[in-house]
Amino acid sequence: MSVADSQRHSFPHLANCPRLTMRFQLGLAALLVTLTLAVYLQVGSFSFVPIDDNLYITKEAHIRDGLSAKGIAWAFGTFYDCNWIPLTWISLMVDASLYGSSPGGHHLANVLLHAANVLVVFAVFAKATGDSGRSAFVAALFAVHPLHVESVAWIAERKDVLSLLFGLLALYSYVLYTREQRNAWRSLALVFYLCSLLSKQTLVTLPFVLLLFDYWPLRRVGPQREPARVVPLLIEKLPFFALSAVFCVVELLAQVRGHSTRSLAEIPLGTRCLNAILAYTLYLKKALLPFDLAAFYPHPGTALSLVAVTAASVLLATVCWFAIANARRWPFVIVGWLWYVGTLVPMIGVVQVGIQQMADRYAYFPMLGLYAAATWLVPALMEPGTARGRRLPLIATGVVGVYAVIAFLQVGFWRDGVTLMRHTLATTPDNSYARFLLGDALYESNQIDQALAEYQHAVLLAPNDPESHFRLGWVYQGLKDHDRAAEQYRASLALDDKITTTHNRLGWILWAQHQEVEAEREFNQALQLDAKNIEANAHLAGLSRAQGDFRRSIDYCQRALELDHSLLNYQRLIAFNLRDLGRLDEAITQLRSVLAASPSDAEARSELAHIEFMRGDRPDLVGRAN
Repeated sequence: MSVADSQRHSFPHLANCPRLTMRFQLGLAALLVTLTLAVYLQVGSFSFVPIDDNLYITKEAHIRDGLSAKGIAWAFGTFYDCNWIPLTWISLMVDASLYGSSPGGHHLANVLLHAANVLVVFAVFAKATGDSGRSAFVAALFAVHPLHVESVAWIAERKDVLSLLFGLLALYSYVLYTREQRNAWRSLALVFYLCSLLSKQTLVTLPFVLLLFDYWPLRRVGPQREPARVVPLLIEKLPFFALSAVFCVVELLAQVRGHSTRSLAEIPLGTRCLNAILAYTLYLKKALLPFDLAAFYPHPGTALSLVAVTAASVLLATVCWFAIANARRWPFVIVGWLWYVGTLVPMIGVVQVGIQQMADRYAYFPMLGLYAAATWLVPALMEPGTARGRRLPLIATGVVGVYAVIAFLQVGFWRDGVTLMRHTLATTPDNSYARFLLGDALYESNQIDQALAEYQHAVLLAPNDPESHFRLGWVYQGLKDHDRAAEQYRASLALDDKITTTHNRLGWILWAQHQEVEAEREFNQALQLDAKNIEANAHLAGLSRAQGDFRRSIDYCQRALELDHSLLNYQRLIAFNLRDLGRLDEAITQLRSVLAASPSDAEARSELAHIEFMRGDRPDLVGRAN
C-alpha cells in the first residue's frame, strides 16, 4: 500500500477528494507568497532596532565590509556574539555587499527567506500527506501567525529563518528519500541539515522530527507495522543524530565562552523546571490568542506563581493523555504534540541562556507541529458532508485572515527601536531590560533627557542587574558627568566583572582623569577577558603613546588593525609613533597607505607634508601645497 493510499485508508474523507492539479498547487503557492508579502513587505522602510541589529550589521568590520575570503574565514573561526553561526554571518556579508548598511535591504532579505520557508512547508506536507489543501493551510498559518513576526521583522534573527530554510529542505529531501528509496536523497538531507546547524543550532532536534514523520504521515512505523522496523529506522538516522550531538557541544561551548549561560546560583534548577512547565502553556496561549506579544519577556525567577504552574501541569498532562489515547485513531495529534514539546526543549530554559523567560522566536519551528495537528484534527472531529464540514474552508480562511491582520499590526511595532520598546513596556511594564533598550533608542535619536530617565528607571527596577548600571553610566559619560559614570561602571563591575565593555569605559574615564595606572589596569583586564577586543587594544595604543612608549603603542595599533583594518586613525597613529621614533621613511610609507585608502584624509595629508618637510623634501612640500 502506498503512502497516499494509506492516507486515504486512514482518513476516508480524503478518498473522494479530486486530485489537485499542478496548476492548482502553483496557484496555492502563489497565494501563500502573496499573503506573506502582504504582511511583511512594510519592513522595507524600517530601521534597525537596538537589540543586536547594529552588532550584527554595522559594528563588526568583517560583516560590514561585505563578502570576502577573509570574512568567510572569520565566520568559521569566531564565536562572535556567543554563537557559532558561520552561514548566517556569510549571508549578512552578502547583504552588506548588496545593500551596505541600509536596513531596508537586510529586512527584505529576511522576508524573502521567510517566504521561501512558507513554500517549503507547503511542499513538505503536500508531498508527505498527499493533501495539498490542508498543507496550504498549515503553510498559511506559518506564514502569518503573529508569533513569527519576531523571527522575520528582526534583522538579527536572520539565523532563525536561514536555519529553518535548510532544515525544511532537509525534511523535504528525507520525504523524497522515503518515497523513492534513493540514498542520494538521504545524503542531500544530511547536507541540508549540516547547513541548518551551521546557520544556527536551533534544529538539533530535527532527527527526532524525522522519526515522528516515520510514524505520521509517512507511516513507515506504527501500531500496524512490525516492531522490528524501528531499529533500521533508528540506524538510518544515526548520521543525523551524530551531527546533532556535535553541534549541541559547539553551541554550549559558544554560550559558555560568551558568558551568556546563567549559573544554578542565579536561577536554580527547580525554578528552571517550573518555568519550563509554565512556558509550554504560555506558548500555547499565544498560539491561540496572539496578543500582548513582546520583544522581551523578563524571567520571573523565584517569583513564579505555584497556582499558575499547577494549572499548567494539569493542562499539559491532559493534552498528553489525549494524544496518547488517540495515537492509533489520530496519529497526527501525538506527532504534532511531540513535535511541539520536543523541539522546544533546547529553548525552554532548563539550560538558561540570557535572562528571558521565553521568546516568540523560539516558537518558529515548534509551532509547525501544532499547526499540522490542528489542521488534521478539526476535520476529523466533524462529519464529512455536513453543514459544519462544508463551512470549514470558510472558517479556515477567516482564521488565516484574522491572524494576518494581527501580524500586520505586530510587524508595525518593529518600525524602530523607540516604537518597539514602548510597545514591549506596554505589555510588560516592570521590564528593566526593555527600559534600558528604550533608553538606547532614545539616546540614538538624540533624546538625551528621556534616555537618562529610562536608564534611571531601569536601575530602580533592577538594582542587581549589571547591564542597567552600565547603561546609566554610559549616558552619564555622554553627558560628560564622569564621576557619576565611573560610579555606575564600578557598580556594574561589582555585580559582574567579566564584561569587557565596562572595563573599557571605566578605563577611558580614569585616563581622562589622569589616572593612567588605574586606566591601564582596566584595559588590561578587558584584554584578559578577550584578547581580540579592539577597543582595549586601541585604548592601550593611545595610552602607551601618551606615556611616551611609542613602540608599545605601535604594537597595540597593529593588533587593533588586525581585528579591524578599516581603523584609519590607528594607521595614522602608527605613523605618528614612527615619526617620533625618528623612522621618517616608514612613517611616510604608512601615511601614503592611509591616503591610498582615504584620499580626502586632510590630517594624513598634512602630516605627510610635515614629515617630508622634516626629511628635507621641500620641493615636494611646495608641490603639495599648490
